[in-house]
Amino acid sequence: MICRRFFLSLAASLLALSPLPALAADIKHELGTTKVPDAPQRVVVLEFSFVDALAALAVVPVGIADDNKRENIIPEYAAVFGESWQSVGTRKTPSLEVIASLQPDLIIADKTRHEAAYDTLSQIAPTIVLDSLGGDYHDAVDQMSVIGAALGQPAKAAQRVAEHKEKMAGYDREINKASKGVSAQFGVANAKGLWLHSPVSYNGSLLKMFGFSSNMTPSEGEVYETTYVPTTLEQLSVVNPDILILGKYVDPAFTDGWAGETLYEGLTAVKNNNVFYVTAHNWSRLRGLLAAELTAQDLLEIISETSAKK
Repeated sequence: MICRRFFLSLAASLLALSPLPALAADIKHELGTTKVPDAPQRVVVLEFSFVDALAALAVVPVGIADDNKRENIIPEYAAVFGESWQSVGTRKTPSLEVIASLQPDLIIADKTRHEAAYDTLSQIAPTIVLDSLGGDYHDAVDQMSVIGAALGQPAKAAQRVAEHKEKMAGYDREINKASKGVSAQFGVANAKGLWLHSPVSYNGSLLKMFGFSSNMTPSEGEVYETTYVPTTLEQLSVVNPDILILGKYVDPAFTDGWAGETLYEGLTAVKNNNVFYVTAHNWSRLRGLLAAELTAQDLLEIISETSAKK
């Protein structure tokens, strides 16, 4: 009897030490439900907001769609990831060959950019699709729970979201002291034009959350008609915000050519010296918890400066 108990105990100990087969979780996303292995180890992300989410959870991806520029992975992300990841090309058209060569066990893709490639991506590895490009700030926060579940870290994701909300509430208390009744508008400019981020965009919803109003008229259509709106000087003069926040991808940018023009000089933000320049990449391309916290820091500095002029 003692011998039998000994062997049963030994068998139980060995079973506890042996690796268990990976369990699978059904993850609901924009294009359906995908069975994802438990705690995937080789993750490829195809949008910067998903990079943000993995950095928040200290999960190092094997592949990132970095638009072929490793410097697009800002220091706050690089501090978590190091240099062990590989570029898979642009967010718009990532290299399927490179993605396949990385042998991922999870791919996180964007609805607007990658819906057409979903079936092909799913043949490479389990793929979940979220609405990053067309989503707002609140969508990005909600997506953390989906990504956390897909990574097998739901509790850690919930904790990070709670910490984020507490931090943002602190910024909100400070910014809202001076944002009431103030209209603010963010846009990005390159060499060819200006695109305003509408109230339904990621940054537009952040500005609204912090108490700023918007003078943009809502429109219907695709993402680049409703969310990131190409805008002329005449159209900007109609929006006419109290605070104009610009990110320039090139210097000089298209908007620099407006200096001296009557319509531009007549803008309320220009007349009151309330045109502020921010890092275009951080504000326009990045979305997620850390990105929002960095944006909040910038907004606090901006509203503090405008308040000091009154």
